[in-house]
Amino acid sequence: MNKFAPIAFVLLLSCGAALWFLASDSLNFHIKNQLQNIGSQLSQQNVNVENVTMRGYQSSGTITNLVFSPSQPTNLKTTTQPTLSIASIDLVIDRDTLSEEVIIIDSITINGLNALFHINRDSLNAETLLSTVQKNIPQLTMPTSVIEHEQQGKVALPLLQVTKVIVNAGVLQIVNDENGQTITKTLPHFELVTAHKETASQGQTIGVEVFEQLLVFLNNQASKLQITKTL
Repeated sequence: MNKFAPIAFVLLLSCGAALWFLASDSLNFHIKNQLQNIGSQLSQQNVNVENVTMRGYQSSGTITNLVFSPSQPTNLKTTTQPTLSIASIDLVIDRDTLSEEVIIIDSITINGLNALFHINRDSLNAETLLSTVQKNIPQLTMPTSVIEHEQQGKVALPLLQVTKVIVNAGVLQIVNDENGQTITKTLPHFELVTAHKETASQGQTIGVEVFEQLLVFLNNQASKLQITKTL
């Protein structure tokens, strides 16, 4: 059984179990589909992934161009819905732990983060997106760490432990829908704080938490930027 397969799902919005049984030649395709499907359910937006490359022999992987865009077909220049894009997400795994009960992920690195939010007199839609994600998280949480497979029978999902989640420099834009003004801020390199540095969890749980914490950070940055420019 390929232990590397379910680890891929920690790369944001993963559902872990589905790929546990897939052959390696179809792994990338199915990870891409699962990221798009679960991401859409979580955010209630369109989610598109350009490419997924998992390198089992190197214990690493990359997701390229992950984009959250408005759920209704519209011109991105005129929409008031939030958009979020990530140029790439890199995963590095401790090869020595692949045969252990707990698999250590040395790092998850998010590159090329670009967020566009809108504000009006009533609200900042970064808050709306975060609220939507938090509301949908319980519906996407697997109630058990054991799943049933038609050929393998009952199989326990691997537990994962993440050493660090790095977000490299990105860009945050806020558009004021009242006057059309756009505020742009360069986001610094930083690390996300998760609950899984010392505690092991399922890949699905970690993936969803990483995305939620990323939105929390962006929401805080947007609120600070809004206040600063208003004063």
